[in-house]
Parts: sequence; structure tokens; C-alpha cells
Amino acid sequence: MRACDNPFRVERTDDLRYRAPGFSWRELLDRLESQGGRGAIRGPQGSGKSTLLRELGGRLTELGYEVRLLRPSVDDRRLKKHQVRGLAERAGAATALLLDGADRVGPLGWRRLLVAARNVAILVVTTHRRGRLPTLHRCLTSAALLRELAAEIATPTDLASISFTEVFSHQQGNIRTALRELYDRFAKGEP
Repeated sequence: MRACDNPFRVERTDDLRYRAPGFSWRELLDRLESQGGRGAIRGPQGSGKSTLLRELGGRLTELGYEVRLLRPSVDDRRLKKHQVRGLAERAGAATALLLDGADRVGPLGWRRLLVAARNVAILVVTTHRRGRLPTLHRCLTSAALLRELAAEIATPTDLASISFTEVFSHQQGNIRTALRELYDRFAKGEP
């Protein structure tokens, strides 16, 4: 199968929206407000944390916030002074700072970030574990969620022979890599 014909190509999977049983934007925003505008989106790899953070950024922009997204490098555990200096200078009551990958930030970088973010209205981070900020939302995955996402981008006929429980288990619950596995299966002509 040609890459452009594969239903699980990146352009299609990147367009999938965050979803979870019982998830509500109103409840998430109310909880964020009750936590003083601070919170962590927590969950294992491939559970939708970054997707939810991006969508939250869009919602906050619609509400009138100036949204700034920070993504620390995988190779560098310290946020550099120049990365946070601009935040402190321009941050204000209408600023929402979103940090994708708090686990990648070491103790010094975290302290710099907290100092820079002291005047921002909202600070939300993604993380794999509990700790730095109170949990705002916990992302969870399931084989049923994988099936639901796959059904959004492929036809029922394409999906008929797939054991989503098997793919989910093989990828240890990581939805992102499970979708890549489905891409590979379709590329080889063996869904």
C-alpha cells in the first residue's frame, strides 16, 4: 500500500482529538480555576497528554489568553535562562504557559520556570508522574479507545480482522505506537 493511501498515515492520526470516558471541557476548566490556574496533565507515554495540552491551548486562546507553549529538548534537562527570561518579562494576568514535558526539566530549570511563571494566570504541564503541580487530569488508555480512534480514520472493512486488544497489549498501552503499528500492518498489506 502506498503511504498516501494508508489510513493510519501521520496526517490522519495527528488530526485525532483527545477523548476519554467522561471527559468534559467544562469540568477541566472549572478544575483548573479551582486549582488557582495551576495543574498537571498526567499519564503514561502515548496516552494523549500532548494532544490534550494543544487542545487546551486552543480553548484558552478562545477565552482571551495569550498562550505560550514550551517544549524542552529531550537532550537538555535544564531550561536555559534565555528560554524563560522572555516569559518573565512579558507574562501577565492574561498569559497561559503550557509546558509539554515537565519530566524533561531538571530542578534548576523547574525553579527558573516557577519564578518566570509567578505572574501568569495559568501554568499547565504534562508529566508522566505525580509531583510538581496538582493533577488537573489523568490520561488513561484502553483497547476500546484504540478501536474508537481507529474507527474514526479507517473503514469498518479495513478494521474487521484487527485484534485491538492484541495491538494495545503489544504496545503496552501506548496509543501513539499502537497507531504506528497499525500503519505498518497496512503498509505491508496485513491488517
